[in-house]
Amino acid sequence: MVSQIYNERQRYIIPTSDWGFKRLFGSEINKGLLISLLNKIIDDRVIEDLEYLDRDVLVPVGSVRRMSFDVYCKCTDGSRVIVEMQNYAKTAFVERALVYTSASILENYTYSKSRDYRVQKTYLIAITGEKIFPKVKHAPVRLALCDMDAEKTSVLNDKILHIFIELPKFADKLEDLKEDSSFLSKFAVAMKTMASYDERPSVMDDDMLVRMFDAADLHTYKSNDKHNYKKAVMNEFEYEETLKEYRQEGLEEGREEGREEGRETSRREIASKMLKQGIPIETISQCTGLEKEDLASL
Repeated sequence: MVSQIYNERQRYIIPTSDWGFKRLFGSEINKGLLISLLNKIIDDRVIEDLEYLDRDVLVPVGSVRRMSFDVYCKCTDGSRVIVEMQNYAKTAFVERALVYTSASILENYTYSKSRDYRVQKTYLIAITGEKIFPKVKHAPVRLALCDMDAEKTSVLNDKILHIFIELPKFADKLEDLKEDSSFLSKFAVAMKTMASYDERPSVMDDDMLVRMFDAADLHTYKSNDKHNYKKAVMNEFEYEETLKEYRQEGLEEGREEGREEGRETSRREIASKMLKQGIPIETISQCTGLEKEDLASL
């Protein structure tokens, strides 16, 4: 969702772009920013510090597969946090999120001779550019293992918590915000419109948002970082423009065939065309939902 168009005069990076998101929340230089964001979202503990982990995780079940996360980290209490920027509501994304969480658990659980399994709590924070739960009015949506009683409020196991922050469920424009608007409302507008500002809007006065704008300020970047950002965003924008051309064709094909196979074939065909244009595999994987191993076979 590179709806915020890059131009040579822009001051702030596009935070929903792959490069921009990882710069803001997945880099050591901005670790404090990620900690602040997580403490705004996760309300059952305070995260004092964290360590960035390798984003590529091997899942040793059946044929070994590699899961690639946007941001993957370990907190000082041992809990794990996965953060994903998901611009498109891909097929079965909720199930995909569960696989991501399971991969983290499989990588880190301990098993003793007394057959005692010890599992660290794993959070998955998904920031999405489209509605994942269109029938659910509230936001964010939190998924946990709970007792399905009439109230559906009794949490039975707190080892897994998924938090979906669907940006379209919050305010779209700066003028929609008020001084007393919630943090997430302001954060959502910042994520969707940051690159269009010449300076930080005064309503973005939360300490975390102030630091987010400072970290996104291209005026403070070294020339090499500016070059890498421009190259990455232009590749992503080119992909989106091409995707628009083929996406409708793929959706129509899926409807005509009425089968998941048709939709999967369409995604693979689109990915194949993108590969021929030289768009990076990581970007194609992010936008189509196909794993890097699947793309390598095309």
